[in-house]
Amino acid sequence: MEGGEGEALPSTLVIGLGNLLRGDDGVGVRVAEALATRDLPDDVEVVDGGTHGLGLVNFMEGRQRVILVDAADVGESPGEFRRFTLDEARLLGDDRHLSVHAAGLRDALLLAQALDVLPDEVVIFGVQPANLEWYSALSPQVKAALPDLITAVMTELNQKLGRREVWPKS
Repeated sequence: MEGGEGEALPSTLVIGLGNLLRGDDGVGVRVAEALATRDLPDDVEVVDGGTHGLGLVNFMEGRQRVILVDAADVGESPGEFRRFTLDEARLLGDDRHLSVHAAGLRDALLLAQALDVLPDEVVIFGVQPANLEWYSALSPQVKAALPDLITAVMTELNQKLGRREVWPKS
């Protein structure tokens, strides 16, 4: 698949998921916002995936690698996060590790797989939420975890690019 006017899509896509109006559910979007201000390689694109649900398939099509960031029940203390691959998330089994949403990410991944557009590599960063209340900000625990989470995502990008250093924080 190609971008506008014959341009190839960047091979790596980082998607920040969530709803900014539901407390910690907005953590993925906050990470996407922070990464979008960085000087990223040309083959990396960052998008705010919001709550697109099955629409995520359109974002993933034509990519070699997708990194997803979302609030998820990862069985940790609030603010802690885990990195896992699609296989580790048990895509076809218990999907509690994928997202706090009732539907969406798991269904999108299954649809992408069925349509044969699932990227070769899918990595998920799941952040344990403390607060999913409407019209609230990130909890102190999740807000405090943002710098480490952003660094973890950048490190993930660096490893695939063969870079050892972590990109500058600004």
